[in-house]
Amino acid sequence: MKKSAANRTIYLSRSERRVGGRLFLRFSAFNGLGISFLGDATVALLAIHFGAGNTELGLISAMMHISGIALLVVPRIFRGKSVARVGFGAWLTRGLVSIPYVALLMLEGRAAVALILTLYALFCLARTVGVAMVTTVQKRLMVRRTQNDVIFRSSSSFQGTSIISRLISFLVLSIRALSELTGLLILPVLGIIANTAAAFTFRRIPNRTRVDYRPGQNLLVILRRAMGQTRSRRILFMRWISLAQTILFAMAVPFLRRSVGLSSARIFLFTMTIGLAAFLSSIALRPIAIRAGSRPLLFFAALPGFLLFGIWIVIPATYSLEIYAIIGFVTMFALNASNLAANRLLVDITPDDGAVGFNAMETFVTSVLALAIGFGAGSLADLSEVLSRSTPVNPYGLVFLPAALGALLQAVLVLRTDEPGSMGLMEAAKIITNIENLRTWQTVANLEATADPVKRKTLVHNVGHSRAPVASSEIGRILAEPLSAEKGELIDALFVTSRPELVPALCDEAADPESFHRKKAIFALGNYPGERTRAVLETLLNDPAPGVRAAAAKSLGRIGERGHRELAYRLWEESENLHQRLDLMIALFHMDEDRRYVADLFSRRIIGSGERAERTLYTLLSRQFGMSPPLGVLYREERMQPGAGLEVLLEESRDTRFLLERENEIEEAWYNRDYRRVWEICRSALDGVEAPQEVQPIQRALTGFPLDAADAANALAALYFTYQVLTAEAAA
Repeated sequence: MKKSAANRTIYLSRSERRVGGRLFLRFSAFNGLGISFLGDATVALLAIHFGAGNTELGLISAMMHISGIALLVVPRIFRGKSVARVGFGAWLTRGLVSIPYVALLMLEGRAAVALILTLYALFCLARTVGVAMVTTVQKRLMVRRTQNDVIFRSSSSFQGTSIISRLISFLVLSIRALSELTGLLILPVLGIIANTAAAFTFRRIPNRTRVDYRPGQNLLVILRRAMGQTRSRRILFMRWISLAQTILFAMAVPFLRRSVGLSSARIFLFTMTIGLAAFLSSIALRPIAIRAGSRPLLFFAALPGFLLFGIWIVIPATYSLEIYAIIGFVTMFALNASNLAANRLLVDITPDDGAVGFNAMETFVTSVLALAIGFGAGSLADLSEVLSRSTPVNPYGLVFLPAALGALLQAVLVLRTDEPGSMGLMEAAKIITNIENLRTWQTVANLEATADPVKRKTLVHNVGHSRAPVASSEIGRILAEPLSAEKGELIDALFVTSRPELVPALCDEAADPESFHRKKAIFALGNYPGERTRAVLETLLNDPAPGVRAAAAKSLGRIGERGHRELAYRLWEESENLHQRLDLMIALFHMDEDRRYVADLFSRRIIGSGERAERTLYTLLSRQFGMSPPLGVLYREERMQPGAGLEVLLEESRDTRFLLERENEIEEAWYNRDYRRVWEICRSALDGVEAPQEVQPIQRALTGFPLDAADAANALAALYFTYQVLTAEAAA
C-alpha cells in the first residue's frame, strides 16, 4: 500500500497556517468594525439615554465577560463539534440577537433599559461561546516562532478597523437631522453587517480541531490543576487583572457622559482616541515584545498604568474633551500593552490537548470576576458621587481605584514569573528607556520584514531605490569612481532595482580583471537579460579564475541562458571551495530542470568538505525549492543549543504522522548521536512514496545517501527534506 502524508493531524500545515493567518487578519478587521458598533460604548449610551443607573452601567461594562459563566456547559453541549463551525454559529447569533434593538423606538424608561440589558446579555453570551472557539483557532495558526507576530498583527487589524467604526459613529451621531436615539440605533445595524462578514470569514479559516470534553475534566478540575502550577497561576492572575482593568476603564464613558456632560457624538471621539492608542500600541510594541519578551513589556506597562489610573481617580469633571482624550490615549496605550503581554503569556501556557477546555475555564473565571466587578463598579460609582462633595475624588473616581491597585499587583507578579527567552528587566529597562535603542529595534524589525538587502542600508539604500529621474545619473557618477565606499553597495542594489541604462557600466566593471568590485558586477548582471550581458558573461566562462567562471555561470543561469549546462556541470565537478559551489548550485538550478546536482549534494565528495559546508549547501537547496520553515533557522538554533533545531522541526512538522508518531524514536537517536539511525528512519518513511516530480531529485538523493557518512548536519537535513517530500506528496 502506498504511503501517504495526506492523513493530516489536528495541527495545520505551513500552507494552511499561511492562508489561515491572512483570513484571521481579515476576520479581526471585520470584527473590529462590528464590536465597536455593537459593543459596550453604544449600549452604555443607549442605557444612559433611557435613564439607567450606575449599577446597570457597571453591568454593561462587565457584561461581555460575565457571560463566560455559560462556558460551564459549552464543552458538554458542543462536544465533538468542529470548533470552526461552533465559532461561525456563535458569531452569526450575536448579530441576530442585536436586531430587536429597533423595539426601543416604542419603549421608554425601565422597560427600555431592561430590553437593552437583555439583548446585550444575549449578545455577550453568543460572543463568549465564539471567543473560546476563536482563541483555539488562533492557537492552531501559530507555532512558537510566530506567536508574537500573529498576536500583534491580529490586534493591530482589530484596533485599526475599530477606529474607523468609531469615526463613523461620530459622524452618524453628528447628523442634526437625526435624533440621538435614531443615531444610536443606526450603529447596531452597521454592526450586524460587519459582524456577519466576520462570521463568514471565520468559517473559511482552516481548522481540524473539535470541541473536546472529557468526563471528570470539567472547568473546576482544569482550574484546580492550573492553580496548582505556580507559573500558570501567576500568569492567569495577571491576565485576569488586565481584563478587570479593561472593564473598569470602560466606566470612563459614563463618567464623561454624565459627570462631564459630553454629547454622545463627542463620546465617540474619545473612544476613537483610545482606539487609536490601542492600534499604535500594537504596532509600536511588537518589536519590543519579540526581542525583549512579554515579561518586561508587562512590567513596564503596569507601572505607568498605576499612575494613570490614579489620575482618573481625582481628575475633575470640569476639563475639556482634549484633556480627557490625552489621558485616555496614554492609559489605553499602557493598558493594551498589558493585555497583549498577558495574552501572549496565556497562549504560552495553553495546552495543545484540551485547549478549548482551558480557554473555557479561563473565560469562566473571568466572567465570575466580571460579575463582581460589574456590581462593584456601580456601587463604587454611587459612593464616589457622595465622596466627591467633600474629597478630591471625582463622581466616578473610586471605580478606577481597583484598577490602579491591580497594576501594582501585576508588577509584583511579573517580578516572580519566569518566561523562557525573555530579557531581564534591568537589561530591558536600559533599552526601553533609550530612544535610540528603540529606533534600532524598530529598524531590525523592518530589516527582518524584507528580503531586499539594499533596504538594509541607510542613505545608500535610499539612493539605490529612488525612482527620481536623477537617481540613475547619480549612481552612475559613483560607479565611475575607481574606489568608493558606496560603490559596492550600489552595485548590489542594481541587482534588486533594475536600471537598464546602467548595464554598460556594469559590463565594464565585470569585464575588467583589475576591477575591485568585479564579482559584485557579475552578480548584478544576473538581473539584466540581453545580448550585451550574455556576451560578457560567456566570455567570463573562460576566465582563468575559477571563482569568476562560477559567478558568470550563475548570472547566465539567472538571465535564462541554458546552453552552457554541461559546462556548468563540469565546473561543478571541478569546484574547489564553498563559494564556487554555491554559485554553481544557483547556475544549475536555473539551467537544469532535472536537478542532477542534488544527488551530488548527498555524495561523499560534498560530505567530505565538512559539516559547515554541508549546512550552507543544504540551506541553499531548501531556499531554491522555496521550503519552509527555513532550514537555516533550524541550523542556527542547533548551533546555539544542541537539540533546539530538532525541536523546532518536530514542532512545525506535526501536520504529518511521520514525525509526529516517531518523534520519541527520532529524539532518542538524535541525543544518542546515532545519526545513522536517523537516516534509516527517513529512508523507511520514503520507501514506496511516489513524490511529485519537482521533489523527486531530493527523494532520489536521500535514498542514495551513503549511511556510513551520516553526521549531525546531514541527519538534520535528512529529516527536513524527508518532511518536505512527504508534505509535497500530500499537497499533490
